[in-house]
Amino acid sequence: MLLEQLLSNAIFSNSQVIAGHSGLSRVVQTVNIMDAPDIIHFLRPGELLLTNGYFMKEKPETLLNLMTMMNQLKCSGLAVKTRRFALDIPQEVKDEADRIQFPIIEISSVEHSLGEILQRSTSVILDNKNDELQHSLTVHKQFASMIMKGNGIPEIITALTQLLCSPVLLLSSKLQVTAHSHHFKQTRMLPLISAAQDVLSNLPSLQTAVHHCLLDPALHEYRHVAIYPISTYRHEGYLIAFQPKQASSNQHDLTLEQASNVIGMEMSKRQAVKERSRRYKNEFFSDLIDGFIGSEHEALHRGKKYGLKQKGKYLLLAARKDEQTGSREDITNNAASLFDERLISERDVQYELIKRHFSLLGEVFVMFTKNDLFGMLCFIQETEWEESVFLKHLSAMSSQLFEQSQLSISLGIGNPVTNVLDIGLSYNEAVKALQIGYQMKKTRFIQSYQSKDISYLFRMIPDDELKQFYAETFQCFSSIEETEQKELMRTLNNYYDTQCQLVETAKRLFVHRNTVIYRLDKCEKLMGIKLKDPLESLRFRIAFAIEPLLRIDPSR
Repeated sequence: MLLEQLLSNAIFSNSQVIAGHSGLSRVVQTVNIMDAPDIIHFLRPGELLLTNGYFMKEKPETLLNLMTMMNQLKCSGLAVKTRRFALDIPQEVKDEADRIQFPIIEISSVEHSLGEILQRSTSVILDNKNDELQHSLTVHKQFASMIMKGNGIPEIITALTQLLCSPVLLLSSKLQVTAHSHHFKQTRMLPLISAAQDVLSNLPSLQTAVHHCLLDPALHEYRHVAIYPISTYRHEGYLIAFQPKQASSNQHDLTLEQASNVIGMEMSKRQAVKERSRRYKNEFFSDLIDGFIGSEHEALHRGKKYGLKQKGKYLLLAARKDEQTGSREDITNNAASLFDERLISERDVQYELIKRHFSLLGEVFVMFTKNDLFGMLCFIQETEWEESVFLKHLSAMSSQLFEQSQLSISLGIGNPVTNVLDIGLSYNEAVKALQIGYQMKKTRFIQSYQSKDISYLFRMIPDDELKQFYAETFQCFSSIEETEQKELMRTLNNYYDTQCQLVETAKRLFVHRNTVIYRLDKCEKLMGIKLKDPLESLRFRIAFAIEPLLRIDPSR
């Protein structure tokens, strides 16, 4: 408890503060009695020392040394029965006590002995501590109950304001206002927000609560500021309370402490829900891109919550934070490093920054992460979307991210697709475009995938037509067992891929050259054609080329 609170108790009736009046706001943790000159070695911070001054009677200078050392140790004060041994406190000691704001209390008129004062003071301190713990528990239960009933942070701020009878402000780690009491609806209170932001911007990262006094005369009404950091697994922000004068009771700080703890718990809960939802989303898009979703119906069913529809046009973007030193050849193989907690936290910040800036472009999109990349699935409106305008907006967004948040990112853009199962193709094209840009030693670039190979044309053909063409082409293999069918098709595909080179085909399949000849002869008999016939070979090459688009597993 505060020293002035303890002295106001009946125990110290008739006591008198003879020096160091400005230090009565010191906190008293315990009370001790001096019975030896070397008592300083046994004192602790926050301790009020009782003495009759016997050993100082012959050496008054000892008192000055003792007081100086007690002040350095952050003791609460010195209570002396000067009349017991006619101890005279020198004026220089009183002057020094006033200067360092160290209280000296005359307790000669107190009717109790030093032992009784010690006992009763300790009892008062323990009672006060018990009251504080009870108050802390009650406040915590009140706030926790609000959370359990579904109330959020704004409701906690309102309840806290009522308990403290003072303005309360909640700032994010970026010093943005996330919640506030009703006081800040008044224009005259807005300077307090700026003042708090200025204070925090000049302070190092806070791990514990701090108290600050605002020096601006215009803010005298609420010049005393209590700042409590709010943390989960990362720093979330600050809970701030304003008062016209420093609180005389520790209950004020205990209330703020419990409120900050419960707000941290609520933020942790929100973050857990948000991370779980984001994890489900990331897993869905990872499965879709990697081809683990085999049917359009499944993709549409799982992706309904993310806006996927049967008829739509999609564009995939892949974004990545540029390396500070050099570039990487392979930008997809450093996922393991992301398990470092600090990097994960940084990526969360980057995710939110990119998402917020991208949303300002006015595009309908869904954002996800895959390995160390940020993916954006854009829903293209045919009548409104223009590629040149879109690229210009992306470039402006990249510049704003760098100027406002010092975040340097580069983006790769895939080709538009009309089937949800082709989203993975567009994403892979975006990744390739990103790789090309880094290989050219560029940073903060916007790179489109320019190569429109034959697969680009195939995607313009309806799926039903492609499936029918594929089925008719390989109908000749339907009469043989599935295992042999897959073996022959794998051999035939590699044969065409190697420009009909027998030796190279055998190397790829890890079989003897004669085995390849045997399999190809069997293919010719089943198909009834010559494998090197230009038109027939073209037909089979096309059929093999459209396999990835149809998600058919030939097990080659």
